[in-house]
Amino acid sequence: MGVRKKTTDIRTYQRKWNMNIGVILFAVILVYVIVEILLSVTNRPTAYYEVGEGAIVKNVSYTGFAVRSEETVASTKDGYLNFFKPEESKLAKGQSVCAVSDDKLDLSSKEEDAGESQLTDDEKRQLLSSVRTFVDNYRESSFSEVYSVKNTVQNLYDKKTDQNKADRMRATLGEQGEGSYTLCQSPKDGILVYETDGYEDVTMDKVTDKMFDKSGYKRAESRENQKVSEGDDIYKLVTGEEWYLVVRMDADTAESLLKRSSVTIRFLKDDEEMVAGLQIEKKDKDTYYAYLTLDSGLVRYAADRYQDIEIQIENVNGLKIPKSAVVKKTCYQVPSEYVVSNGETGEQGVLIYEDGKTRFQAAEVYYTDTQKNLVCIDAKDLPAGTVIQMQNSNNTRSLTDTIRQSGVYEAGSGYAVFTSIDIAAKNEDYYITGNGVANQISNYDRIVLNAKDVKDDDILV
Repeated sequence: MGVRKKTTDIRTYQRKWNMNIGVILFAVILVYVIVEILLSVTNRPTAYYEVGEGAIVKNVSYTGFAVRSEETVASTKDGYLNFFKPEESKLAKGQSVCAVSDDKLDLSSKEEDAGESQLTDDEKRQLLSSVRTFVDNYRESSFSEVYSVKNTVQNLYDKKTDQNKADRMRATLGEQGEGSYTLCQSPKDGILVYETDGYEDVTMDKVTDKMFDKSGYKRAESRENQKVSEGDDIYKLVTGEEWYLVVRMDADTAESLLKRSSVTIRFLKDDEEMVAGLQIEKKDKDTYYAYLTLDSGLVRYAADRYQDIEIQIENVNGLKIPKSAVVKKTCYQVPSEYVVSNGETGEQGVLIYEDGKTRFQAAEVYYTDTQKNLVCIDAKDLPAGTVIQMQNSNNTRSLTDTIRQSGVYEAGSGYAVFTSIDIAAKNEDYYITGNGVANQISNYDRIVLNAKDVKDDDILV
């Protein structure tokens, strides 16, 4: 009998799983990194803007028709015309203006003898004193004074040249002998203008649309050694201090100026600014005339019938806010007595009256108008028709009419906090805040630039 082999019973056991904390931590970190990468790719970072002072200036360009007190002067004889004074010189009554001579005047032979480029010792000392004073007191902040020195030098040489020219003319006329010329004297005080254009007698009430058409404008200019006949207009005098510009403008611009009695205008010829009196008159459905009254600057513009100007429609200074930073909230304006504070949380809100009982409802207060005794409260949790009650009183009122309050998200605290602003002006890209009670923002405050990307009380990073 053979020996029976003993069989071995081999069973497979499932291995017991051991938790590996390292793998779990790695998985958590991996998921976190993936989520952060996705968020950084899909979300735009919050951009900020530091509030600063600025201005919005709106100018409209026009061509004005000049109306002045003008008087033409005619020649008393036939001959050749020459002036003692340059155009736009101020003349006194009885002062010699020009001469009409039988023959042309040849002043070329007198130029070298006159030595017009040579200054006297007194004139040199005057010029040197002006330059030294400027150099000794020069500051970069007052660079514009360079132009004042330039004008001083230019006026000195102009005066010298004018005097030399007058001396040469008198010497030449003396050589021709008395009776060969006639001196023209100014009949009154005024500003000398060589041109005449036929509009010298026009008054403001006689200005027509046709006069604004420069294409047909003609003027007669008097020139040196020009042949003239007796009775010809040879120059004109602009008298008086007050003068006018008539401007034709569209209805929208005119209506924006109707309540104003003056405007600031800038002359494009030399960038000078002046304040002009303003009157507006409606001519037809779409056309208005603006009458601008000026009492200075006449000597600079006496020779120009048409003046290219800019009228300052708007010039508002305040805090400059990008339009993208502004959001609007719906709110109610209610008497300040209706706003109460929650004694437990310190929140502000109102008491809602329902079924003979009151309950507290939190509502953010955007601003308080102490003069009108009004507050502006958020309408988010207060639907139209809600009845609120004054504390310790039976007085109630129904919330009906809402307003849209503009504001920005102030970021100084690390949270998006709505802060109301008062808008005084705007252009395509910016608002300028006013000084109203709704303006709760300050210079140098940090605000969210893209307001649509955040919500109230969002954490800002």
